[in-house]
Amino acid sequence: MLNIALLIIAAVTLIVMFHPRLTKSESWQATLTPLSSIIGSGFLVIAPLLASVVGDSSPLAVAGIVILAYAIGSVIRFNILHAEPYLHDKKGHPAIYEVELFANITLSLAYVTAVAFYLSLLSTFLLHYAGYGDQPIVEKSITTIIIVFIAVTGYRKGLGGLEKLEAYSMSLQLSIVVALLVGLSVYNFDFVQSEQSLNFDYQDRDWFTQACILGGILLVVQGFETSRFLGSRYSAEMRVKTMKRAQLISGALYVIAVIALLPIVQHINLQHIQVAEIVEATGLAATALPLMLIVAAIMSQFSAAVADTVGAGCLVTENSAGKLTNNSCYFAVSLCAILLVWTANLLEIISFASRAFALYYLLQCVVALIASHYHYKRKAHRLQRAHFVTVAIILAFIVIFAIPAK
Repeated sequence: MLNIALLIIAAVTLIVMFHPRLTKSESWQATLTPLSSIIGSGFLVIAPLLASVVGDSSPLAVAGIVILAYAIGSVIRFNILHAEPYLHDKKGHPAIYEVELFANITLSLAYVTAVAFYLSLLSTFLLHYAGYGDQPIVEKSITTIIIVFIAVTGYRKGLGGLEKLEAYSMSLQLSIVVALLVGLSVYNFDFVQSEQSLNFDYQDRDWFTQACILGGILLVVQGFETSRFLGSRYSAEMRVKTMKRAQLISGALYVIAVIALLPIVQHINLQHIQVAEIVEATGLAATALPLMLIVAAIMSQFSAAVADTVGAGCLVTENSAGKLTNNSCYFAVSLCAILLVWTANLLEIISFASRAFALYYLLQCVVALIASHYHYKRKAHRLQRAHFVTVAIILAFIVIFAIPAK
């Protein structure tokens, strides 16, 4: 009975997601790119990752991570409104221009790596459930085909075409997430009624090591910065509004999911976390969930890759001062991702990409401090600048000491 109910809930949610009021809403379309990137990169793994570090304190840890991510997002939102106008004046404001340029180069490298990594995970996942096991050449070939599909869509149909891909994959993913949370809620109710206690088998670490790992897990919820590079299609005010909305929606989902997944997570191996094992463990709540989550996991990696392709393409266009079109940049980014797929060890270089995202956020704090000096003409805005400095210090710690989440 529960399985049927969950399928109905997912179907109804999907119908709502495809309602014309949403599909034709410019505001919702601008929300999908950051939302796809944030949720797609770590929704299924964040609960076991946190449990492997802090056990039953995971809800507090994820709340802290979400709050910090929102604080970083506020820095980028400030820059959208107040730093972007100075970027077009290279001679008048060289400091902002140069810091932003270095930050964008760093982020573009991270984006290309992320696209290759997400789609490689997708291919591995497909092969695992198709029963083919470890087939590196086949995996790379499937990854390449998917990247080419994204590249051709971006080149031919531009940002609008890629946004449609995001809308389809994200809508399907969110409909399954809603069903998952309902199914887990029923399971958790029975768990509480049975008066059982949570029991996690995880490695005991000192507080500093825990902080370093939690710093790496922060990068699981990155992706909100993609709004910064959608200026060719959306106004600054629209991007600020929709980035904030994407962070609030994803933040709420992350907190709820971590709490809801904990009774399930205690049944998996926290020393060697595998997405497939997480998916299979949800069958304890309802037998329909593993199959549904296979689809959600595939869609999550695909939507995250599309969102990062959008971010990277628009970023390169901005750095070229309009000499290159978004469409051609999507294609170029995809070619670079294909090159990485066939030549690099993605498991090794993804750790560098994680630090690159943190470094980008740190540089955005520097841009915000410089822009606030120009914008307010030395007027006292000490609280806001203290906020920028505090976030920068935390990010500097992450860049230097964080142990990337794997």
